[in-house]
Amino acid sequence: MRQIDQKSVLQEKPQLELTTIPGPLVKKTLIANSLNETFEEAKLEWELESYIPKESEDFVDNCELCNHRNYVENWQIKNQNTERKLKVGSDCIRRFVQLAGTKSQNESNAYFDIKEKEIKKELELRVNYKQVLVYPLPTVRVANRFKRVTLELLTERGKIHLIDTPEGHIEIFKSLYAQDNPSNKELGNFKSLMSNPVTLPLQKETRKYKELIIKEGSTFKKRGKVTNISLVTSKIYRNPEKKYE
Repeated sequence: MRQIDQKSVLQEKPQLELTTIPGPLVKKTLIANSLNETFEEAKLEWELESYIPKESEDFVDNCELCNHRNYVENWQIKNQNTERKLKVGSDCIRRFVQLAGTKSQNESNAYFDIKEKEIKKELELRVNYKQVLVYPLPTVRVANRFKRVTLELLTERGKIHLIDTPEGHIEIFKSLYAQDNPSNKELGNFKSLMSNPVTLPLQKETRKYKELIIKEGSTFKKRGKVTNISLVTSKIYRNPEKKYE
């Protein structure tokens, strides 16, 4: 009987890494939008400019570098020399673009990973901005998360000192929340949340509150209820043969 090599059966196959060798279209597109005429030099001219979620009007379905389909997001990169811009997928950045100022592809990818997390945190803050600082009674969970992410970003960027002054608060609103003219109410709510959360009215997520939040696609079960009409309870209905007696 043939013996099975248990080690070879149980051993997982290593995942294939994405190739960093550019195809003809990638080379042509990158060089055409760069100052240098060689791919290895042209790939060094680009910087990360912005993140574009799928819901945005600026989102494009196909990567403008490799033409593969983008399912979730675009990343806009800008050439420092020609000022041309491309909307690309994250895989293309990791494979074919060494972001300006980095010394290697690995360093570029590490930098991109950090910026990716930062930008998505910023987007989260902007989505929850009104719920926490504009509308009355934000939930405790959302408000605490909003505060924590704000402090994380300020710390990561070396700007935690902005939390200490009114002028710093204005800068935070502009840089993190994309709000150039916050109202006095919004500034007051922000100050309360950051320095003295007890003074900011919050709402606990009780069971009743959670039941009010209905997600799209939810299904509902309607409890059946039997209603007995008078005919059901009548003697004639129960004994139809005696109907004409």
